Amino acid sequence: MASRCAYDVCVTTYWRLTIVLAGLALGGCSSPAPQASFRSADPVERTMAAAQTIRDGDQSHVRDLIIMLDSSDPAVRMIAIGGLERLTGETFGYDYAATAPKRLIAIDRWVHWEKGDTVEDAKQANGS
Repeated sequence: MASRCAYDVCVTTYWRLTIVLAGLALGGCSSPAPQASFRSADPVERTMAAAQTIRDGDQSHVRDLIIMLDSSDPAVRMIAIGGLERLTGETFGYDYAATAPKRLIAIDRWVHWEKGDTVEDAKQANGS
């Protein structure tokens, strides 16, 4: 329960920061407000889509969250793995703060699972 609370606090803090930054960025502009979309080039919009998916418990975007695990932004990776764990109950050893090679091994496990491998088979991917 403590990790979920920490995750919720982190997501809340991230969203507050996102809203403040978006407000500052858009204050004098006529640009449209960010729209939640996994297909957007804007990381804020992708993160908004992830948060909405997690909040709604929407399993149909698990693949999009798996793709986000490979982000160069640690905050995006943290939200993605937190969401995947919340939606599936699994992490497959993924740590958003780990080195890139270690993250890639865990991402490969997620890909195996997403393609239909059992949890046990996915955990065995890459010799783990």
